[in-house]
Amino acid sequence: MKFADRSIKWAVIVAIFSVVLVVTGYYAALIFEGKTDAGEVHAEDVSDNDENYIVDKDGTGTDNDPSPIFVDTADTKLTAGKVCSTRLVEEGSVNILIIGEDKASHLYDTIGIVSINKDKKTIKFIMIPRDTYIEYNKNILDALEKAGKLKEPGFLKINNTHHIGVLIKYEGKYKAQSISFLADVIKEKFGVEVNDYVKINTEGFTELVDQYGGVEINVPYDMNYEDPTQELSIHLQEGIQHLDGSQAEGFVRFRQGWKEDGTKLDVGDIERKKNQIDFLKAFIKQHGTIKNIGKIPETFRIMGRSIISSIGAGAVLTTYIGLAKDIIMDKYEVESVIPDGKQIWINGSAHIDIQ
Repeated sequence: MKFADRSIKWAVIVAIFSVVLVVTGYYAALIFEGKTDAGEVHAEDVSDNDENYIVDKDGTGTDNDPSPIFVDTADTKLTAGKVCSTRLVEEGSVNILIIGEDKASHLYDTIGIVSINKDKKTIKFIMIPRDTYIEYNKNILDALEKAGKLKEPGFLKINNTHHIGVLIKYEGKYKAQSISFLADVIKEKFGVEVNDYVKINTEGFTELVDQYGGVEINVPYDMNYEDPTQELSIHLQEGIQHLDGSQAEGFVRFRQGWKEDGTKLDVGDIERKKNQIDFLKAFIKQHGTIKNIGKIPETFRIMGRSIISSIGAGAVLTTYIGLAKDIIMDKYEVESVIPDGKQIWINGSAHIDIQ
């Protein structure tokens, strides 16, 4: 399948954290020592007020009094229109929703699924285009119009779905209305039942890669890019390189830059995603091993300050330990799936219409 989304650095960052979360779960008993409070290692599933997801008047998500609108969604489909025609997960898989947030705009620049299938011995990474168009039902559209959001550019993209969940006071399986709504939209649109979620920031990414000694990977072309506004400096030479955490972040973020002759190099989002997937596979192959058991306490320390998750100690002990043991011992195959789509324009903003 072709990769059609335009998400940035998050795609590999969140996937790496997810793999570490599941694989290290096998050794979690060494750390939990019988504890049952999820907050001692992982943050508990939290409410929207705690996570500051509230949508303000300019859509940045910082207003604590957004005057939410109640919409009755009980026994009603949230979405309308066509759904993804490709079967993305196998029956019986454990599916973890992975979220990466853009701090500047409070949008979800990465929305992905880590799907673990014990029968087929696979870990599948499903990367959902952040610009995916979501056609909501009439009640939700009416609520958006009432709130003055319906014609706002980009408001009907999936990376804005969590804001809508708060706006309509959606009630679901999680305390956070935002994530409950997103999870149920994903179920309708992509046919994937979300079992748990992990929401991640990038602060621990470079530290995590450095903790595991970096990653050796083939850099397919020279990567040179400078953006002081993002504190981003990428300078990597073509060929086999051993990347530290900072270099690794540059590798997975690179989309465009400059050639030696001063002309522009634009590899596009499709090529960037290929690089991200290659990096992910290299990370797993090089570091998803038994010998890294000594690094587990520090890994949990890094993860503990970088994630909010619905996965508590009980779930780790009863579900994810067994899965992680199988992943390590049986050397699960890593797969990646990216839904196809075509570009459409709505309210002056480019969207991806999933096929």
